[in-house]
This record gives sequence, structure tokens and C-alpha cells, in this order.
Amino acid sequence: MPKFKSPRHDPRPVRKRLFIVCEGEKTERFYFEEFIKSCGFRGMQVEVKVLKSKRTTPCELIETAIKKCRMNEKSRKYLEDEIWVVYDKNGYTKHCEADTLARQKKINVAFSSISFEFWILLNFEETTRKFTNSKEIIDYLKKKYLDYDKTNPKLYDDIKDRTEDAFKRAENIRKVQKQNCPNKKRYELNPYTNVDE
Repeated sequence: MPKFKSPRHDPRPVRKRLFIVCEGEKTERFYFEEFIKSCGFRGMQVEVKVLKSKRTTPCELIETAIKKCRMNEKSRKYLEDEIWVVYDKNGYTKHCEADTLARQKKINVAFSSISFEFWILLNFEETTRKFTNSKEIIDYLKKKYLDYDKTNPKLYDDIKDRTEDAFKRAENIRKVQKQNCPNKKRYELNPYTNVDE
């Protein structure tokens, strides 16, 4: 009977961990899991994980990120952790509190207004059109570009060739919004996304 060797253990320690905590149970989590697979971190001293959360409000997600990702400082094995919480405006009201909490706890926020689907739309076009809810964006996506399904685990694979365009478009829209609405917070803007960051 042939003997199978176990995979060689990489002696290099992980020097950085990046955690992503998502609001969406499927859409955002599936998207980032596939994105991470395509990035090819193999051989690098970085570990990237998408963590599930049963909590859904922005403040709850930030608290979940703190509990799941922060180690006791005395026993910390990693030199640097980066934590991102992904959520959108759709239906929530306490964004000011969430932004304050995130800043205090040094948690990064990938925020979309009005919903994460705006980020998906930027893979196809640059627009400053205001949407009222995620259903409106989904209907628009379906009509013009994509047979969009929130539960599609291969969403990223379906649009990955367009991601670089989405990065540029998101940055452009933030510049336009900053010029047009210099005193507004991100959660007061529509549209807005910094998922590219």
C-alpha cells in the first residue's frame, strides 16, 4: 500500500492576519471567500479569513469582530492584525455610533450605500445614481447586466474579470462625493462604497 506524505509544514510564521466579518450571511461572505482564493496568498506570511456572524447591525458586527479577532495582548502571537467589518446602509440607522465604535476599536469598515450590490454594479458601470434599497439595485443589475442571485457562491468568479474596473470606479465616486458633499459622512452619502479598500 502506498504511503502518503503529509504536506510539508511551512516553518515561516504568519506575520499578519486579516479578518473580514460580513453582515450578509451569503452574498458578502461568498464574494470575499472566492476573492481570497483568487489572490494567491500561498507562500506569503499572511493569513486571511472570512468569519461568519449571526449578528447583523453595524455595531453588533463590530463587537463580533472584536470578540472573534482580538487576542489577549499579553499572549498575542502575531505582529499585526487587520480587521474589516463589511456592512451597508440598507435599513440601518445607527451608523454614526458604528463609525465611532470602529474608530475607537481600530476596526476598518468596508461600507456600501445603499447596499453591497452597489459594489457589484460598479463592476459593470460607473454611476452616481441614487438607489433607495438593495432590491432596486438587484433589479437594475438583472435588467442590464447579470442574472444576479444573492445566494450564488460563485458570484466573484462570474465578475472577476471586471474587478479592476470596479476598484477605479469606486475611487472615482468617492472623489466626486467628496467634492459635491465635503461635509457629509460616508453613511450620509448615496451612492458610496469603499469595498475596494
